Amino acid sequence: MRHLAGLSHDPQPDALAADRDREREDRLCRLGEDRRLGRGACRRPQGRRTAGLRQLLSEGRRGAHRPRKRGVRADGRSSLKLVLTAFLPFALGYFLSFLFRSLNAVVAPALRSELGLDDAAIGVVTSMYLAAFVVAQLPAGVALDRFGPRRVAPLMLLATALGAVIFALGQDVVMLSIGRALIGLGLSVALMCGFKANVLYWPIGRLPLVNAVMMTFGGLGAAMATRPVQWLLVDFDWRHVFLGLAAITVAVAIYQLFAAPRYERGGKGRLADELSGLMGVLRTPLFWKAGLAPTFSLGVWVCYTSFWAAGWLRDVAHLDEPSVGVALFALSIAIVPGYFFSGMIVDLLHRRGIRGGRVLLVFGMLFLAVHIPIALNVTAVPKLLWFAYVMFGGMSVVCYALVTRAFAPELAGRVNTTLNLICMLIAFVVQAAIGPALAWMEAAHGLPRAEAHQVVTVALLAVQAAIWLWFASSREARDLP
Repeated sequence: MRHLAGLSHDPQPDALAADRDREREDRLCRLGEDRRLGRGACRRPQGRRTAGLRQLLSEGRRGAHRPRKRGVRADGRSSLKLVLTAFLPFALGYFLSFLFRSLNAVVAPALRSELGLDDAAIGVVTSMYLAAFVVAQLPAGVALDRFGPRRVAPLMLLATALGAVIFALGQDVVMLSIGRALIGLGLSVALMCGFKANVLYWPIGRLPLVNAVMMTFGGLGAAMATRPVQWLLVDFDWRHVFLGLAAITVAVAIYQLFAAPRYERGGKGRLADELSGLMGVLRTPLFWKAGLAPTFSLGVWVCYTSFWAAGWLRDVAHLDEPSVGVALFALSIAIVPGYFFSGMIVDLLHRRGIRGGRVLLVFGMLFLAVHIPIALNVTAVPKLLWFAYVMFGGMSVVCYALVTRAFAPELAGRVNTTLNLICMLIAFVVQAAIGPALAWMEAAHGLPRAEAHQVVTVALLAVQAAIWLWFASSREARDLP
């Protein structure tokens, strides 16, 4: 977290910051006209609704480089306080999110042996996490913008703790599914709460870096869910592990409630206005042009990193189970540099005048390039190949910060959760479709398992390439700041 120590003040000269702000306002004004938000969308609105939807969608980040209302100073102590109150509480929440998400793969053998569950039953239980995750995104986004992360995050984590207890006490598929769904519901906005806090309390120009550091905690959570949990299961029952995690989750919720800054706007806006803001985001062409390609690729990436990479290593590379376990641990480690360096690269290049949208496009091309040897079933260095897949695939997460910066801060929660909804919906659909597709190709066409995987990866590569081509053809998307 040392990289966050000096971020409470934008180091660029005030004149350059002012020029950049004026350029940003002009660009957003032009986009406002293109979006048909109404003529004169960039003029000060008339009448009582001075904070209406048109203003929120077009005003951008006026004064984004001025100090936040809380008046955080640029000295080390105030920066450390900001890290401990506005960053770390939500970073720990995302750590728990990735830990819980990856945990079922580790405890699956225990569920088979102790409860007699087959693969289909375990698949149902596991899918409940993603299902609840998807359902909660849009309502949670409205709640985040209305009440702020300090109120939303602890309440959701308490639902996760309850789900962990139910899961630990479960004796059948129904109880396990209820517990898993509550876990997914509670963690559905863990990352989005962190992103909203970053928008509120950090300089807007440094969002890609701060978001990337926060997501690095998720990579650490994924790594913790592999070998460390397996070591715990040697001496402890899986039920004890979930009960222990429930206690840790409650502790993090208490930390968030008492340490995080208060959200001054909390609950003052009308719910109808919040919903109108959400619909305005969905009707904005730039949101889809800039957000669909990276979130689609992230959805495919989540699908493979959480489940199907292991299947490819078994069916195509023909690795045994111990080797697959080692490979999955390495893949969880690869998430960390992918998240961290993507934010650092965007931050450094942004300060040198290079648009974030162009950097995001390069990240997308790198991810597509890694698909090619996978689609060709290259098995010479499978662990290294999938390490590169995970690292480059994770770099597209900077899209959250880049797309959010095109909207007003009041819409940050809705923008982020809508992007996350697209990502997780794609992950859910692709993860659910790959298994039946492989089985159908084997049964109907007699394709070997390895060749069936090849057809799937080629199809996913083609779809992603087409969507990234749409991104590249849009000047607005390429010119994201």
